[in-house]
Order: sequence, then structure tokens, then C-alpha cells
Amino acid sequence: MKNKGEILASILKNFKDCYFFLHNTREFDIVEKIMNEGFSFESQLPHSTDRVNPNEPVEVTYFLFQRKDYGLYTIILAIPKVTYEIYTGISNKKDVGIEEILSITEPYYGDNDELIYTVSPKHVLGYFNIKSSEFYQNRNWDPFFNNSLVRHHQKK
Repeated sequence: MKNKGEILASILKNFKDCYFFLHNTREFDIVEKIMNEGFSFESQLPHSTDRVNPNEPVEVTYFLFQRKDYGLYTIILAIPKVTYEIYTGISNKKDVGIEEILSITEPYYGDNDELIYTVSPKHVLGYFNIKSSEFYQNRNWDPFFNNSLVRHHQKK
């Protein structure tokens, strides 16, 4: 019988050529808000998420175990590698953090005097319910979405 990490890893393998970032939360209304409005995070994406490789089910299992105290809902950001490489290239060219390119809003300072960024709901693949081992795909997820074409196209 597969453990929950192996189940999630096998689900993520169906979405080829993406980078996956996981974030846990307790509240279902937060899950719905993230899937509809995007994922807001402070400072840097790795501070709020864990990047996992679905080809390494042990890694996904470890994440679920380590973060279970944060809640039973695992938000899954899935950004196609091609798109992520575009974001990285623009980030390097403009000499700004990749968070600046990823964000669908202008960054603003939060309560901790750290910049807050928001990843588009089109990069939110869905969520995994750890208790039931069920995956729910976000109807807003769009593997062809490229935020740099929307937000940064006119900026030089």
C-alpha cells in the first residue's frame, strides 16, 4: 500500500515538465482563496513553500510529514519548467529577484516589513487532502500561462 507521499508523487508525475512547490494550510477557505486569487508569500518563495520532485517520492513523503502540523491541505504550485526558465531569464536580465517576475501584483510591505508577492492562481495546480489522500485540481490552473507576458511586457 502506498503512503501519502507516494500517492501525491504519482499524481504530480501526471503533470510533466513542471516545478512543484508545496505549502500546507489548515483552513479550507484559505485553500479556496488561494485557488481563486493566487498564493501570497513573504520575501522569497522558498520561505513559504518546499520545492519537491515527484520522481523522488521519499522527498514528497518527507515534506508531508515535516509540514503536517501546518495543516492537512497541501497547496500545489505547478510552474512549467519552460515558463520558470523564462522568469529566471527576465529576473537575471532585469537584475531583480524571480519573485518580482512571478508576482501578479506589485509587491508591498506586509506586517513584518517584508515584501509580499502573489503567484497567479493560474500557477496553482490544486490541493491534496492529506487525510483522505485525494487530489483536487484547480480549474484556474493554466500550464500555458506566462506572467511575464501579462505584467512585464511593457516594462523595459
